Amino acid sequence: IVHVMAADGEEVPPPDESQEQPEAPQQIWIYGINDHLDVEMDELKEKVADVVTGNFRKDYVNICQSLDFVAHSAFARKQIASADDPSEVAQAADNARHDDSLSVNSILMDKLSMMVLSVLLPACHHLVIVKFSNCKLDLEMLQLLREGITEAGTVRNVFFDYNPLDLPLELKTERSNRGELTQEDLDALEMQRQRNQEFRKLRSFREVILKKYKTIDECFKRLDRDKNKSLDVHEFMLVFDKNCNIKVDEVFECFEIMDGPSYGDGDGRLNLDELHKALDSIPEVADDEEMQDPIGIVLASFVNETSVIEELSMRSCEIGRLEMRAICAEMAKVKHLRCINLWGNRLEDVAMKYLSDALVDAHSVQYLGLGLNRITDVGLKLLVEVAGASVIRDKDKLHSVQVKIKHQETEKAAKEKEKAKNAVPPPADPKGRERWHIQYHIDELVDMGEAPDGTGPVWWNFRNKHITEINVSENFIEDAEVIEEIQPRGVTGHSLILWRNPVCQKLIGSPLLAAESGWVLHGIE
Repeated sequence: IVHVMAADGEEVPPPDESQEQPEAPQQIWIYGINDHLDVEMDELKEKVADVVTGNFRKDYVNICQSLDFVAHSAFARKQIASADDPSEVAQAADNARHDDSLSVNSILMDKLSMMVLSVLLPACHHLVIVKFSNCKLDLEMLQLLREGITEAGTVRNVFFDYNPLDLPLELKTERSNRGELTQEDLDALEMQRQRNQEFRKLRSFREVILKKYKTIDECFKRLDRDKNKSLDVHEFMLVFDKNCNIKVDEVFECFEIMDGPSYGDGDGRLNLDELHKALDSIPEVADDEEMQDPIGIVLASFVNETSVIEELSMRSCEIGRLEMRAICAEMAKVKHLRCINLWGNRLEDVAMKYLSDALVDAHSVQYLGLGLNRITDVGLKLLVEVAGASVIRDKDKLHSVQVKIKHQETEKAAKEKEKAKNAVPPPADPKGRERWHIQYHIDELVDMGEAPDGTGPVWWNFRNKHITEINVSENFIEDAEVIEEIQPRGVTGHSLILWRNPVCQKLIGSPLLAAESGWVLHGIE
């Protein structure tokens, strides 16, 4: 028995247990609050089967309560304006049932909430859009998101923007499999992960330099700086901005790595010779290792053959050549992707080669958002060789194109016959909405007659006329002659947006802007 005394020395009587006591305040989600819980996916799926109503927010809260973990504020039920008014309660519940989007902005997520999201999405047929912006999702969370987007659900528009990704810990060791990892082991694995991440970023930095210079040695000779002079971050950024056209954030990132524990001493200064040595010493990555890049593999899963996503945005996720290699290898087989937004990443001309190769077969794609990257005239030409017409002069090449078209026509006839015989319905979601897809595709070959220069006959080969808009704003496209060459070979009425490229000033007043056929050029101002 505990006796409580008041300030004046009088004993305070114990509370009357017969009276209703106030409820304890509900816990608020903070990062890490559920980390002590070990919940398996199978257990979650059983709970979903018990409580699922098809209303995401309601089901999410019910699962949280049944498993005794704290609900994430971004997923919990929306607040009702006045719980005293039954009409408002009913209206709020009705709105929740018909809310077609789940949007989370600038807040950290946890694995447990993403697990619940993954198992609920297939059952919540009111959701069409899932959007995460600046939420620092890691690879495991993104994988859980992708696993929840299936043919059983109705989600078709997915955004995870401003979400740079880091390499995961490599836990596949004998000791980790036996559950014997100590804190020292985990620290060592984290140090190795950080080291690999630094190699990855410095390798990307080196690739940017080698786009402009033949060798690293040539670059540092032309920087016109004393290689032993110590530079602060501002001086360092000015050197590379002036000589290499590298984005400020990437230069700053490189400086932080070089000033960090792996290479520097944290005094906020470094000399170019140290960077030169570091770039020369980065281990190379084998070709097969690149295709197994863990970040690329997860991102590629959003555009693979089984994906039902129609609009995908991966804006400002630091996606570069390495990730695009894996993404485009899968994208060639995509069936439903209509729009892809890769604005503000680190895409350059080699990445455009991967993308153009994928677009030869990715006929569902209509829109490419490629603004604010590192694309030059070379990368643009690669894209429009597929989205517009490529020029054929060689007879052997002409024959191979004719054979391909014949095969496509045969394949179309077979599909139409199968469809008529078995009455195959078009792909649709659980609510009966037809999913976006291109049922048939046949390349187009146009005889353009004799070449203007008198070098012989010319044919135009259109391999993907479904792409109606390419946005390459704020890149490094500067050659007006390239635009003059490619503009007539675009599909009439389709848009090419060039806003804020160096070439725009050169095209002001150009007759190309009033052309009645070919690409419609936008953003020339």
